[in-house]
Amino acid sequence: MSEQVLGLSINQIMAYTAIANVGLVVVLAAVNIYYAGHAKRQADAAREQVAASNRQSEIAAETLALVRKQMDQQVRTDVASVTLQLKVAIHVIEDWLKRIAPERHPQLPDQIVILPADFSLATQRAHSIDPIAAENMGAAALYVTEAETNLKILRTVEAGSQNAKEVLEKAAKSLNTAKYKLSVARTRWESVA
Repeated sequence: MSEQVLGLSINQIMAYTAIANVGLVVVLAAVNIYYAGHAKRQADAAREQVAASNRQSEIAAETLALVRKQMDQQVRTDVASVTLQLKVAIHVIEDWLKRIAPERHPQLPDQIVILPADFSLATQRAHSIDPIAAENMGAAALYVTEAETNLKILRTVEAGSQNAKEVLEKAAKSLNTAKYKLSVARTRWESVA
């Protein structure tokens, strides 16, 4: 007696099962091939991202090197500029001290400006490198302003009077203090720079 299930013999069922298994293997192989292609595309995209990231990091490194070079150049420029401004300011103050010597009443110009116009810029540049030197430069600028004020007052007082001597002494004292502050700033600046 032959065994049958649903009207099919065992051999027929096994043949159909084998065909179904082959079909299933083909479908699974197609799915695997599809996902393998998808994984390859993802791997290629990841490689491209890594390459782009590497290019960006190289560009960033080059940019950083350029910025550092520019900063170093700016520092050298600032050092030279501040050094020159300190020398000029000290020299100008020494000239004014000679000009207002107590032996005679000084002949003052119409416009009394002792420090160069860009001295405040030099002070700002100095502050970025050495704040203490910049503080001394700022203090010197204040003393110079005080001396300028006293020299403007000196124009209004009678030449040779006691009041003129006092105002002249105040101006000289302010200029000497400013010169000292600038000398301190210059010494410190030269040690830092």
